This record gives sequence, structure tokens and C-alpha cells, in this order.
Amino acid sequence: MGMVYKSYKKGEIAARMLGTALDLYFDRGDGFAIINVAAASEEVLAGLLKNNGNEKISGPVCTAREKTISALKEIHAVHDSKRSEKEIGTYLNFVRNKTKHHDVENDSDEIATCLELEVESIISRAIENYVLYFKVPTEKMLRYINRVSLHRDDP
Repeated sequence: MGMVYKSYKKGEIAARMLGTALDLYFDRGDGFAIINVAAASEEVLAGLLKNNGNEKISGPVCTAREKTISALKEIHAVHDSKRSEKEIGTYLNFVRNKTKHHDVENDSDEIATCLELEVESIISRAIENYVLYFKVPTEKMLRYINRVSLHRDDP
């Protein structure tokens, strides 16, 4: 059997990547892999949401990342530690970028992070973009949302 070329819709690719990230999460897979797969999904969905020709969305839309940046800017302003959108964006991408790239001259060979928090943040943003784009969460997404909200109620 030979290789077959076919067309794939980017929204469906992003949905599959998010589904894979959730599978890894439920199977207690590697957090860094989850971050990179979920972040790729989040980014593709954000691009689709921002596409003016998108027939699924009417009017301007604010992606999960944009909402997060806006909220963090407000928090920093309240504490008199103003940060630019670029600075906050760099912060949001820190773990993803440090695990995708290595700058021999400037990067350490270690990353200090709360891996669970990073995983939760990126999956949540990817799910939010998915729901903005497709309108309805999948069963896996609902399972994730329920699991995360249950753990937040733990003492």
C-alpha cells in the first residue's frame, strides 16, 4: 500500500492535537509533551479564531491567550509592577519555548517551573479556544474540566 496525500482541515488537526494532549494528561504522560502538543493546538485555534474569513465566528473574538494577557496586565498594574503584553506573552511561552529550543550561549540546562500549573494553564487555554471555535466541548474536555475543578476544592 502506498502513501496517500490528502487535505486536512487545520481546525480538525488542532482538535486532534488537543485530544492527544488530554489523552497524555489522563494517562499521566509527560507534562512537557502535554505542554507542547496543547500549545500547538491553542495556537492553531487562536489563528483560526482571528481569521477574518472564519464563518463560525461573528464579530471580533478574544482568544484565551489574549484574555490571560489582559488579566495578568491588570494584576501587575494593581501591584505597581507593570508588564507589557510582550513580557507577559514571553512568560506564558517560557516553558514551551525552553523545551522546544536551546540557545547554547544563553540557556541553562535546567528549567525551574511548576509543571502541573503549566500543564493546567495551557490545556485550559486550548480548551477555551476550542469551545470558541467549535462551540461545544468534547467529552474528554468535560472530563478534564470536572477533574480540575474537583481538585481545586481539595484542602
